[in-house]
Amino acid sequence: MVKSLKCLNCGADLLFNPTIQKWKCEWCDSEYEKKDLDAANINVSEESASVQSESGPSQIYADADVCIYACSYCGAEVLTDNVTSAAFCVYCQRPVVMTSQLSGEFKPSVIIPFHNTKEQALNLFKNYLKGKRFLPNEYKSDQNIEKLTGVYLPFWLYDGDVSFTVHGEGDIVSTRRSGDYVIKRTDVYSVSREGQIKIDNIPVDASKRTPDDIMDSIEPFNFAELSEFSTHYLSGFLAERYDEDKETLYQRAKTRFEGSAENTVRRSLSKYSSVRRQVDKKRVDNVSSKYGLLPVWLLFSKYKEKPYTYAANGQTDKITGNLPIDAGKVFTFFLIMLAIFAAVGAVLNVAYQLIVFDDGVYIDSESGFVIWVVVAGLLGAIISTLLEWRKHKPVKKATNADYYVKEENVNMSLIQDVYLRSHETRTKTSSQSSGGKGGRSSGGRSRR
Repeated sequence: MVKSLKCLNCGADLLFNPTIQKWKCEWCDSEYEKKDLDAANINVSEESASVQSESGPSQIYADADVCIYACSYCGAEVLTDNVTSAAFCVYCQRPVVMTSQLSGEFKPSVIIPFHNTKEQALNLFKNYLKGKRFLPNEYKSDQNIEKLTGVYLPFWLYDGDVSFTVHGEGDIVSTRRSGDYVIKRTDVYSVSREGQIKIDNIPVDASKRTPDDIMDSIEPFNFAELSEFSTHYLSGFLAERYDEDKETLYQRAKTRFEGSAENTVRRSLSKYSSVRRQVDKKRVDNVSSKYGLLPVWLLFSKYKEKPYTYAANGQTDKITGNLPIDAGKVFTFFLIMLAIFAAVGAVLNVAYQLIVFDDGVYIDSESGFVIWVVVAGLLGAIISTLLEWRKHKPVKKATNADYYVKEENVNMSLIQDVYLRSHETRTKTSSQSSGGKGGRSSGGRSRR
């Protein structure tokens, strides 16, 4: 069955408005809350059932890859793949919801509604592109940016407990100076940590079409705003149903459970310079999951035949995406930085010698000066270029669920640190020569 949400006053299309968190008619400006639509839906469902029996099913054709539906407004055929749950009619642009894709095992139990509009998401994306020096000019075009689409994506949300047991030895290292010696002291402790963490709603992307690391990078979601699922929320947006089941994706959730336990242990051992673990166990128990739809603004694009995906959290506005890089801009930036840092290196070298030597600037050799300038320029240029490069590649896969760990759900049942022993090492420092100011002699240098 294909469902299109209609205004209760004038019968025009009714779309969910993220700004006011209500459904608003674009024709008569009527606004509705979910309780209004739920009450009216009783009659609508009864009427649609009788019409359905006379006119036949709205789903015309379906196979393993393609589904064809009839638009309930103009009768045109809506062609989708077999995981799309909400779309738009190509001819009349009416939003339609394929309710047959959201029934049985594919019916979500929860949803987070969109909180930002397409205009707001477009502004987010334009701001995201600012300051990216290596971005190709054509990638910033309005034609490319307008492809941004709001999609309710399928996620499995996992709840569970993770327990941990860690035993070993930890070192606290300190240093002090005594005469010509540097003394390094190492205090060794027996350390033990045991406990349990309860974590709710670890989200794992359940669509094969969206990159997992992109979806991880737009977290966290605020799951305090989870609502009971209703097809009403889908009006005006695209939606997908899952094509990866909870058993298949459990390993990703398990990695994040264990990663959060590991981070908790590390924080409690942060005072130690190093820890040698003799026992390190983690176990995930009491796992349950639920299927939900989460709001995401997506932009799929290509640059030189390579695909790029941008995503923005439709609830929190957090944005991410690996962006294409113009090699010519990288080379130009590197050359500019090389010149700047080489000049800075030369100035600092001269300034240092003016401070050290009262009677002028001395240089061991012309070649030594050139090497100093080149090394300073190369290091500065390489570091600056890499920092700029990283701005274009912020995406990374999640290895923990720290966003969703509440302090009251962390139970560290054992924190034990027992002193065992100490040992010291002594290292003699090199003697400083007394010739010349600053320990340097002017002999053997050419003067400039």
